[in-house]
Amino acid sequence: MGDSGNPGTPASRLSRRTFLGGAAAVGAFGITGGALAGCAEGSSPSSSGGGGSSGPAAAAISVGVFQNPDSLDPGQTGLITVAQVLSTIFDTLIWKFPNDPKYYPGLAESYTVSPDAKTYTFKLRQGVKFHDGTPFDANAVKATFDHIVDPKTKSLSAIGALGPYQETKVVDKYTAQVVFSAANAAFVNEMCQLTMAISSPAALKKYGSGYNQHPVGTGPFVFKQFINNDRVVVTRNPDYNWAPTPLGSGPAKLSQITFRILPDPSSQANALTTGEIQIAQNLNPGDVQSAVSAGKKKLTALSTGMPYCILANNAKPPTDELAVRQAIEFSVNTKAIIDTLFKGLYTPATSVLTPTTQGYNPDQVLYKFDPARAAHLLDGAGWTKSGSTRSRKGQPLELQFINIANFGFDGISQLMQAQLAEVGFKTTITDQAFPAVGTTYNQGKHNLADWFYYDVDPYLYNSVFTTKQIKAGFNWSHYSNPSVDAAIAKANTDPNTESRTQRYEAITLTLAKSASVIPIYNLESIVVTQPNIAGIKFSSVGQPLFHSATA
Repeated sequence: MGDSGNPGTPASRLSRRTFLGGAAAVGAFGITGGALAGCAEGSSPSSSGGGGSSGPAAAAISVGVFQNPDSLDPGQTGLITVAQVLSTIFDTLIWKFPNDPKYYPGLAESYTVSPDAKTYTFKLRQGVKFHDGTPFDANAVKATFDHIVDPKTKSLSAIGALGPYQETKVVDKYTAQVVFSAANAAFVNEMCQLTMAISSPAALKKYGSGYNQHPVGTGPFVFKQFINNDRVVVTRNPDYNWAPTPLGSGPAKLSQITFRILPDPSSQANALTTGEIQIAQNLNPGDVQSAVSAGKKKLTALSTGMPYCILANNAKPPTDELAVRQAIEFSVNTKAIIDTLFKGLYTPATSVLTPTTQGYNPDQVLYKFDPARAAHLLDGAGWTKSGSTRSRKGQPLELQFINIANFGFDGISQLMQAQLAEVGFKTTITDQAFPAVGTTYNQGKHNLADWFYYDVDPYLYNSVFTTKQIKAGFNWSHYSNPSVDAAIAKANTDPNTESRTQRYEAITLTLAKSASVIPIYNLESIVVTQPNIAGIKFSSVGQPLFHSATA
């Protein structure tokens, strides 16, 4: 994630993309049916791969992104912005798009799911080649999923999304069966996400641990270059002819895309103004308004998953007390935060999930800004106010807020600090950069941690709230509830959409009651482009896709 910025600057950033989740749209899906409708930072400064040629009319563009890639291996990365880059290089077996209930053929022409939701059988597209010339077939599917679960890969997002993977059987050259040890209803959605994109088995073998800087897929663009903390360059794949219907047909229209790594939003805004980049993201609200007033175009897309929020550590005093966590919930004025920092561009979040995510229910909205109720809870728990800070038995009511610097939470943390002080909390903010902050969160040195997660399947809970994810995963709230662990596993075995949704609604309500998540605002992508840019589509988690983009 981002470099450390100026922790004293309260201006917040738009659309900070942090953690990867699934990428299929929310909606009814037939588990038992299956016919388809219609880098880790390296020591060397640069690594390069091959490149494709382009037609004479094709244009090259530059796109601003704020995250330096942690890995260019889709099975390894944990960053959502990296998924945007890798969506140009890789294809998934199946595609899914926002506000569209259909599943579209990708590298698989069709699929079926066994009644017990343990076996997914894919009939694969023929005539496809990876960028290194390796033919795509069932062996590539097997190599990809085996690579994700290999401990040497150290997968962050993909391994949680893959679930109880057992094996991939090569039935024949163009038939692959992905088999799970338990029912895995979530895979019907998770298989559409970028972290499940198929890699060249030859490249996985050739590069080994270095594959994260030498990605080889079948996508519309070919990896050319990665310069650490500077750029990723991809060039058009002239042979590409298997995009899903919503993304057009034939090769990409652009000859080259340079993803410029510009962590500072003002730098992106300046680069957009001067024409150095054609597409900007993560801009300050004022810069968005200025750009639109100057004739630039603004594109938006709602996303699903968990909102921008703050996680409360259930294992470290004083947030190990339910009353304290609830008091924090009632102390935070999310509308004031959004109006102050984002000029009202976002909607306040009210639950553990965003409203467009399966498993959300209005009944989960348990907390509203109510400082009097917060004070009453603290009084009842023995935290008495003497002066500006409450205390109990000589111990001050103090919170350690560890903020991911320059990641869209700088201003949020500072406003929360002031709001909590009104009720009697003393909050100390410490800024750390990603990825080192992940280790700090896993060790539980915080009371409050920054968080958001992009996923359209509620099986995201397997990665974020199960006990096994506390020490080395994404359970930075240190929430541990064996009954919830079991409920998450049980929900994923349910092939019935309605009852599965009800299960996740119950889990979400339990999580909301635990006050482990302080929701701030709902996820939404805001992309600003030069006037001549057209044809950008969005993935189900709000990431721009460039298959049919023109300039």
